[in-house]
Amino acid sequence: MKWWRRVLFPPAKPDPRDTGLRFTDILFGFVIFQLFLRLQYFGALPWFVRWQLLTGTTLVLGSWIGFRRSLNRSDYQPKFFNLPLFRFVLDQAMVILYFRVAVLYPDSATATVDPAQLAHKTVFALLLIFSLYALWDVLGIRMAYVRESRTNESGTAKYNKYKQIDKEGNETNDLKPNWPGTAITIASLVLFALLFCSTHARHLDVRGAEIVLAVATGLLLLYRLAKEIRTTWAA
Repeated sequence: MKWWRRVLFPPAKPDPRDTGLRFTDILFGFVIFQLFLRLQYFGALPWFVRWQLLTGTTLVLGSWIGFRRSLNRSDYQPKFFNLPLFRFVLDQAMVILYFRVAVLYPDSATATVDPAQLAHKTVFALLLIFSLYALWDVLGIRMAYVRESRTNESGTAKYNKYKQIDKEGNETNDLKPNWPGTAITIASLVLFALLFCSTHARHLDVRGAEIVLAVATGLLLLYRLAKEIRTTWAA
């Protein structure tokens, strides 16, 4: 194999040094810390701000659980250039947006913010996040179809699962396309797109902002519930 081919399409290799404390987990910790700084004023804040903090908390905690529970997260080393690297980059982009949602309200009990702007910016960030979720899932489906030999589609899967046990208790190394999980993500993306479009051209009052943020929180809970059901069913 030519050297340039090994650079552009490096061989897949599991990472034996993974201790469970991932770089992304540490970044999650920074985001949660920012939320806690604001949640300490929860009782003194107006309700539209409380709903925004509840939205952010639901998003971050649910996403961290999903990050840890994902059955299709690769244990292969990110390399230049392979699919695990692109998924790792998406993970970091998601955390940046989580941080964005967490700090939309200032770290103060007396800060003044516009309810409409707070709601709009939160929903727009959620729309971007779910767009990244969908792209992450699509890359996972692509990983399931990549073969070691480009001339033999029936060859060994490049990014297979290793030392995995299926429902019947048999060892398997098949990485199956996550079509149900991707469908859940795309359906949620459509719902957030509709929520954003329905409020983008309107200047919301305080009550309207509360309703929008409450709906966003409900959609996040439904999304995480659907994902947990799918994960439990597939495990």
